[in-house]
Amino acid sequence: MFQNSSKIYSLFFSFLLLILFSYPGVLAQNKNTNLFTYLSPVPNSKMVMPSTEIIIRYKTAFSALTSQNLNDIQVTGERSGLHKGKLLLLKENNILSFKPFNPFDYGEKVTIELKNTFKLEDGNYAPYLKYSFRITERKINEPLNFLSSIGANSTIKKDDHKIINKSDIFSPDSLPYDFPDYTVDFTNPADGYIFFSPFIWMPDYSGYIIISDKYGVPVFYRKMSSTVYDFQKQVNGDLTYIEAANRHFFIMNNKYEITDSIDMQNGYSTDVHEFRILENGHYLLMANDPQPVSMDTVVAGGDPDAIVIGLVIQELDENKNLVFQWRSWDHFQITDATYDISLTDSLIDYVHANALETDYDGNILLSCRHMDEITKIDRITGDIIWRWGGKYCKNNQFIFLNDSTGFSHQHCIRRLPNGNYTLFDNGNLHNPQFSRAAEYQLDQSNKIATLVWEHRNNPSDFTLAMGSVERLPNHNTFIGWGTQPKITEVAYDGSELFSLNLLNNAFSYRAFKYEWDTGIFTSDKDTLNFGIIPADQSGSLSFNLTNNYDQPVEINSVFNRNPEFSLQQQLPVTIPSQGTVNFSVDFSPDTAGAYSDDIHLRWETEGQRIAKVIHLIGVTDSVYLGIDENALPTGFSLSQNYPNPFNPVSKIKYSIPHASLVQLNVYDILGNKITTLVNKEQTAGSYEVEFNGSDLASGIYFYRLNAGEFTSVKKMLLLK
Repeated sequence: MFQNSSKIYSLFFSFLLLILFSYPGVLAQNKNTNLFTYLSPVPNSKMVMPSTEIIIRYKTAFSALTSQNLNDIQVTGERSGLHKGKLLLLKENNILSFKPFNPFDYGEKVTIELKNTFKLEDGNYAPYLKYSFRITERKINEPLNFLSSIGANSTIKKDDHKIINKSDIFSPDSLPYDFPDYTVDFTNPADGYIFFSPFIWMPDYSGYIIISDKYGVPVFYRKMSSTVYDFQKQVNGDLTYIEAANRHFFIMNNKYEITDSIDMQNGYSTDVHEFRILENGHYLLMANDPQPVSMDTVVAGGDPDAIVIGLVIQELDENKNLVFQWRSWDHFQITDATYDISLTDSLIDYVHANALETDYDGNILLSCRHMDEITKIDRITGDIIWRWGGKYCKNNQFIFLNDSTGFSHQHCIRRLPNGNYTLFDNGNLHNPQFSRAAEYQLDQSNKIATLVWEHRNNPSDFTLAMGSVERLPNHNTFIGWGTQPKITEVAYDGSELFSLNLLNNAFSYRAFKYEWDTGIFTSDKDTLNFGIIPADQSGSLSFNLTNNYDQPVEINSVFNRNPEFSLQQQLPVTIPSQGTVNFSVDFSPDTAGAYSDDIHLRWETEGQRIAKVIHLIGVTDSVYLGIDENALPTGFSLSQNYPNPFNPVSKIKYSIPHASLVQLNVYDILGNKITTLVNKEQTAGSYEVEFNGSDLASGIYFYRLNAGEFTSVKKMLLLK
């Protein structure tokens, strides 16, 4: 009996080996895949798009390609046959890219074979490679808009015009009838302009992209063809946004000219949630990937004909070549979704990614809303480095300190200069529900997440979806509250310094604050300081405005808040391309006091405004300068900060003997600028500013004062 059993087992294993070496879809055909740093598509992956490119990264850079190399890579579909294509070396020759001329057939297996004739820069040859993957069975169009499940129909008020902001604005600001309604309130916010793109859930809504000052007055707006998401300034200074109607990320320069558009490769439809231009000029973006899945084989009661939405991340180089692709199908399980995501529905959005960020080591941070998870992905290999999530995250590897619940259905993961991380915690699964901006310190080695700061509105608001958190250079925090129609700026102690409230059921996916100035106009003076003009007298100052545009522009509108300041020119004034026109502003104070204002010189066309802003300062008496005129400094000076060493706050004093453009910047020991403490025209006097190093690591820092022709640099020590 034992001998018969042995014969049976011997026959079984012989039969199994026969299958392994003869059946076309088995793993035995893979050869040397473990010797390569990165392969895309992943070996043995499924549901790959028919127009996919092949990416091969080896640990050593490839040498220059030869004409023979096109024959040394074989890409074969089991039905479509041998594929010809374009072969490229990318990213410092570390990546071998093959772009087939024709798509593969739906449902077929594709085999990649790389002969060991590809020479490396070290003189050796890359090893032989062979592996397979399978193309998706059929095309599935993206089944829903990412916000349709939480949207609601709304109507928009159609006035002939409107006055935005309140009593602070001296004269009406005429805007298009369908321009979004909002109000603002502020005390002492940081310098900068607000970038946002409000929208309303209604059919055929045409949105706006807006750059506004702290008073709510737009210095730029443009009417769009449809709803706009994620209007922001990128690290290289360009502006980007995406429209719902066309699903391209557009890039604009500081003249508001569209210079390029970026799309996902390999046949994916670009997702609206995130687009990042990286410091090396590469582009990081993502797509939803709906695929047919027999969910009855995954969970009890699952739909055998379900559509499940996966995720694809891509990195494109500066020439839009694909250099990295990551798919949730290769790394996540559908069952990773939190408990509120039904896995028995016919349509399942189990990842719902909404943010991308690069960590301090260059790897990718991914926010997955429907998994309550931030995932760190190796940008070279595609491997998952760690998974960090809240109470209901199924794969959390971190211990939370000072936070009993963690985050839920979060948005907008961002890394801070001090190595900490901020995110917008929507809090859908918190009990009770609340939303907040949160900052965490991560010990990535020991997997410990410590909550070091949070901000909730009082009373606590709950934001169903969307939202953003941005730490400003002066350590204030700028928060977009998503489906709560508000945008706020708060100090580190939680006090609210600015709020913008959207009306008529409008929302903003995200909101940001940046230093900004248009490149269409340049002025020889950004500030007009009238000095002391006694009450009932007047003074006049002028500036030159240059048109850097490639066509004439017409200054046809002017705006400022205070009647004491007025533009002397009659409008419109045409400035020829590359031409310069002189403008004069009059300051005529009626009563004693200190006055400040901004004058907006506007080029307004149908559906668009572009403004150049000049700051205005004037007083009626030296007492309003806040100093004794007889005690004015006789020279420039920069004092040592005190206390020094400090933790984390220190004060810096300086003096200027006459009105000057003052810049006070802080630098790290490598000379990288950390923050700008002062950047404006100031009158004669002695000043004191506070520097907060709570977001910085211990070490030596430098601060430099530039005022007129005076420059001084001093050293300070932060000890924590």
